[in-house]
Amino acid sequence: MNICIVAHNAYGALTGEESGHIGGVERQTALLALWLVEHGHQVAVITWSEGGENVEYIDGIRIIKLCKVDDGWPILRFLNPRWSSLNKALRIANAELYYHNCAEYVTGQVAFWCKWNKRPFIYSVASDADCALDLPNLKYKREKILFRYGLKNSNVVITQTYQQKQLLETNYSLQAEVINMPGTPPCYDADFKSKKLFFKQKVIWVGRLHKVKRIEWLIKIAHALPDVCFEVIGPSDDTSIYIQNILKELESTPNISYLGKIARLNMPNIYQNSTLLCNTSIYEGFPNTYLEAWSYGVPVITCIDPDHHIQKNKLGYQASHYLGLVQQIKSLLGDIDSWQEMSKNCLQYYQEHHQQKTVMQKFEKTFLAQIRAHVSVHFDNVSQQWSDFYTQKELSISHLDLQHRLALTENILSNLKVKSTQNKLLDLGCGTGYVLEKVVAIGPWSGVGVDISPQMVTYAQKKYPQFEILEATATQLPFNNQSFSVIVCLGVMEYIPAYALALAEISRIITKQGDVIISIPNKNSLFRKLRKLEVFLFSPFKRLQAKITGKVHSTHSICHQQWTADDFAQQLNDVDLQVQSLNYCTYGVLSPKLVRDKWNINLSLWLTQKINKKPLFNRYLANTIVIHAKRVKGN
Repeated sequence: MNICIVAHNAYGALTGEESGHIGGVERQTALLALWLVEHGHQVAVITWSEGGENVEYIDGIRIIKLCKVDDGWPILRFLNPRWSSLNKALRIANAELYYHNCAEYVTGQVAFWCKWNKRPFIYSVASDADCALDLPNLKYKREKILFRYGLKNSNVVITQTYQQKQLLETNYSLQAEVINMPGTPPCYDADFKSKKLFFKQKVIWVGRLHKVKRIEWLIKIAHALPDVCFEVIGPSDDTSIYIQNILKELESTPNISYLGKIARLNMPNIYQNSTLLCNTSIYEGFPNTYLEAWSYGVPVITCIDPDHHIQKNKLGYQASHYLGLVQQIKSLLGDIDSWQEMSKNCLQYYQEHHQQKTVMQKFEKTFLAQIRAHVSVHFDNVSQQWSDFYTQKELSISHLDLQHRLALTENILSNLKVKSTQNKLLDLGCGTGYVLEKVVAIGPWSGVGVDISPQMVTYAQKKYPQFEILEATATQLPFNNQSFSVIVCLGVMEYIPAYALALAEISRIITKQGDVIISIPNKNSLFRKLRKLEVFLFSPFKRLQAKITGKVHSTHSICHQQWTADDFAQQLNDVDLQVQSLNYCTYGVLSPKLVRDKWNINLSLWLTQKINKKPLFNRYLANTIVIHAKRVKGN
């Protein structure tokens, strides 16, 4: 899987430098990106530039940088360089799926780019405020408009709680998938025992100093409990009069120690020397601080109880007013039995619901399902008649194209010198199995097929039980190294955003001196250029017509790429596959309204007879290239 995470402020969380604004979203981004990389996925994260190279690698994560946060002229910089550099970074990432967490205008910008470029987009809710109609965290109208566009145009929306899911359904008529928050793995001292924490008699408050965090309540609580020790950990967000007054009050309150911003490496020591965590926020999502506290057995006293987990699982107490928080803190600090029961519950709840492996696997499953669905839906829709494209003669340019590239493939295979030591053939993107049956019959191969479409795989398994046919993605193939002597891949590569990763997988599973046959759309084709021009000119009119008539304009589209022969040959060479021959085929106009016209089909057949052996004409007229390559070096 090749995924891009858009998180403008995450650079410090990724590098460990603690630079810029680092909150729960940034922590979650770093955890998710690192876990995915450690489990074999390609991950790019787009962040603000904070110096250094435009693209750098940290722990295997590719960091693609935007402009600097203060670049450009006020007002104008919203478009350039901020939006323009984001579009450039999204293009550089060239991912199979794009992911964004937290309500921002950026949500809409990413969704718009993904829709235009036919890539799936997943948005993840970071706070209950993200689900509100008035969007209190967004100041300007343009931000709210863009965020709502992004929310409504996400392929999947993920929430932290069922309450957020219900809010989205009520306020926006949107369905969402609930996935628990992953916790930062605890780092226990050698002599750590959670039972000892009760005797610390210390209450901690962790978060950024901001109005929404309502730290003035903690100051009132400290005044009401002068014998209790309080620690406040977190940076101040700004230099407003509100923050200046808060800082003065923190300094003047004798039983509050304000520690400011603490490095992540030192946070385990904070939790291992505390008895309770207090949260005074007006609204939250599912705070990281809850998970961190629970992982050390520290109960939470709070105004926010996500999905009533604290109440149901006895993980602390919830109150709606600071006087209620005062009472709960006083009560729990004076009752060792109740505290120890809650501490035990906290550890158990964290381990059962928020350990990284369990939660991250759910994210991974959702991402992979969306990548597969985006392409497989297209092919599921044509699964029943797919074989007809190969057997029904001269019905359309598409029929001719599939038949011509199969004929070229059969010709290449018939001329191979087959060695008996390895005789397995893989049809990558086997569809309904028709091509697999045809090509296996040419040589002494046992056939294996792989496809992303569940319906096509089911059809092929029933029709061709003699073959092993699996459902899988081309970027993550379930085979050992050097498993196949021949790989055939027709009409597949153009639908894979992370095609370079698919080529690397092909190189991995092909034997030394093994043969690979791949078809690609010819970017130099005059007919393909005319089709692109048609789309560019007429798509706006189709959308306008749909709006006027009230008819639904289909927005489901998939990635479809094109290459020149030279460009793709270089891509093959990068993974130790060397081109042996280039074979051009299929001519004719590709407009959907004309592909079935008799004159167009006759034109295609005539051009096939006249220029099929003329390289110069082929290079600029043929719609498809069938490439034969060999694995010539590498391990």
